[in-house]
Amino acid sequence: MDLDQIEAHWTKWAKEFQQDIRATTKTRTIKYLEVDALYRAIKKTEFFSRGDAKVLEVGCGNGHNCFMLAKVLPRFSFTGVDFILDMVNSALEIRNSSTDYSDMNFFQGNVLKLDECENIADQYDIVFTDRCLINLNTHELQRSALDQLYEKVAPGGYLILIENVQSTYDRQNIVRKSSGLEPRTPDSFNLFIEEESFLRHAKTLFSLIAVEDFAALHDLVLYVLQPMMNGGKINYEDPMIQSVTDLLLAMPDNMRGDFGSFGQNRLYFFKKD
Repeated sequence: MDLDQIEAHWTKWAKEFQQDIRATTKTRTIKYLEVDALYRAIKKTEFFSRGDAKVLEVGCGNGHNCFMLAKVLPRFSFTGVDFILDMVNSALEIRNSSTDYSDMNFFQGNVLKLDECENIADQYDIVFTDRCLINLNTHELQRSALDQLYEKVAPGGYLILIENVQSTYDRQNIVRKSSGLEPRTPDSFNLFIEEESFLRHAKTLFSLIAVEDFAALHDLVLYVLQPMMNGGKINYEDPMIQSVTDLLLAMPDNMRGDFGSFGQNRLYFFKKD
């Protein structure tokens, strides 16, 4: 897809699903694992022990990451930016529905032109994305977006990226094929990260602290084991997927990444020196 088609896709989902989590993902359970992974990364920063920080999410959709993080980080200040105005409007509607979210802000903005977004601050203590960069249709644009994110991170601050990665997706497909299933293909509105070149560029800007495969077990069950039992079909609402999610959320932090590199999402944790 070209960028206009990608924008049209997300506008359609924003209008159709409005304030629901489904506006940004087909897989509700992965949202809870993503937010948990973001929270655990933030816990490793000095801002967690200090108790407050300015946080920017780029590609915030209808705001659920910010709202869920705000519940466990009540003294943190959250701002969200998204390219799709209908997503931003839905986030604002949720914000306005509860006094718990009254200090949060959401604005329309382009990850490729963050320097032109007048409503947001010059820099933040923590900047994060969650499946944002994969909506850019070339690897060059993804690297350009990384440059924009770099400028929004304050010196000594952190960048946390959760993005879909081609290499781990390929490993998942190897397991599917060995189990008699057809390989999956990414949605046409996504371009998964080519990790080697992406990290090569990222390391010219940041220090890489950690990489975490937090969703491998979830994705192995959802995309391999369950289809093996279900004639090849994927059922996102299967109670078994919720049980796997609950198991992962209940496990000790240092065990979450013990299931290999088969999840299509990876978390990258960077620091700006």
